[in-house]
Amino acid sequence: MMSDSIGAYQAVFFEDVAQAVEYCHALVPHIVPGPGSRRIPDDEPVVWFHVPARSRGSTRDGCYLFASAAAIAAADRAGLDTPLCGSVSRAALPADAVLLFGEDAPPVAVKRRQVYGPPGARAAVAPPALRPPNVRA
Repeated sequence: MMSDSIGAYQAVFFEDVAQAVEYCHALVPHIVPGPGSRRIPDDEPVVWFHVPARSRGSTRDGCYLFASAAAIAAADRAGLDTPLCGSVSRAALPADAVLLFGEDAPPVAVKRRQVYGPPGARAAVAPPALRPPNVRA
């Protein structure tokens, strides 16, 4: 079930990718529901992974996990040290972030206003020129 109720994620910074991978390995058993357990759709643990462009040349330059409140709660239950470094709105998640756990609806794209007609016609419609108050039309 996709949940579009997640408005923001907690940013968790790791010094290197290996630390983030270890954290995820420890978190998985606490995110994956056991037999007979039920999950509340609005309480979906979701985790995104992102390596900033400045860090892509090396696996030792830091990365981020963006975790929903339910994923942070699961990490707390697991006793994991969660180095939070801020909050990121869903709309501001990097476009190249990778969804690791959970289900998350893609952000709603802002639609651009469609302009119809040939390109020359669009350029011909200019805002009215301002005239000095002493000049009549």
